[in-house]
Amino acid sequence: MKLYIAADVEQSLREAISQGSVRSFDEVASPMKWGKPSWSVSQLLLQELDDDTKRLWLWAQNLSNHRNPMTRRYATGILVKLWAEDANRTKQILLTLSDDENWVVREHAHSCWGELLKKDFQHVLPVLKELRVHSSANLRRCVAVAARSAGNTRNAEWGKPLIELLEPLLPDKTLYVRKNLGPYAIGDGLLRCYPELTLGYLRRWSHAHDEGTRWNVAMAFASHGGNRNWSEGVRILSDLATDGRRYVWRAVASALVYLARRHSDMQMTLKTWVKDPKRAGVSRTALKYIKTREFRRK
Repeated sequence: MKLYIAADVEQSLREAISQGSVRSFDEVASPMKWGKPSWSVSQLLLQELDDDTKRLWLWAQNLSNHRNPMTRRYATGILVKLWAEDANRTKQILLTLSDDENWVVREHAHSCWGELLKKDFQHVLPVLKELRVHSSANLRRCVAVAARSAGNTRNAEWGKPLIELLEPLLPDKTLYVRKNLGPYAIGDGLLRCYPELTLGYLRRWSHAHDEGTRWNVAMAFASHGGNRNWSEGVRILSDLATDGRRYVWRAVASALVYLARRHSDMQMTLKTWVKDPKRAGVSRTALKYIKTREFRRK
């Protein structure tokens, strides 16, 4: 296993872990940057603990309660290993980390739920269903992150359960939730991995009256998955473009700008919509931002 840290750092970490010194571990591991360096620390920690259940629990507990969030983040990797040992105990620690005041800790914890969902879909799915109605937006958001992660497997049997897992979150207008729902979990995730299935749900959701639901449908096409299914997206967005509520039509305009910058035919469609009183506002707004970016590029 290749580690992306200096040899002296690796040696210091191994010594700290072997000696059971969380303090020494904190000094070396906490400055590690997001990405390959911090990933390397997590992998080295698991390697050194070597499936020793007693040591795994000790380190998970000490790290999850550490005052330094940059050290606290390393507890999540251990919890993935411990889920099979004691799911209830692991769940309680992970829920606390998932609602942490520090975003880095939350990112690691939310990703951890995705790993657990892939490892134990049958038992983790019900836990995530409960989190959809939690009072904390942090915990509701982790449902979206976990669903996208599991969707990346393209497991045919998981497609429908994952989409239905996210469906109750559609009306949630909390910024932290919706940014990770429509454009991320649905558009960049499920629409990319399960296109036909997801498009069917998006068509149905587009007929809902709730503006939060319609926002998420529109923003699902401002994504990689939306780009790959852009022609069908235009048909859905055409209907949403007639919604006079600012919350909805602004999302439609954003999706149209995203698609038009990747498909020149879209600009002709928008110019046609300008003549339609119901779609004129959306199309003018989209064309304005497309031209602004083109001007800046010159």
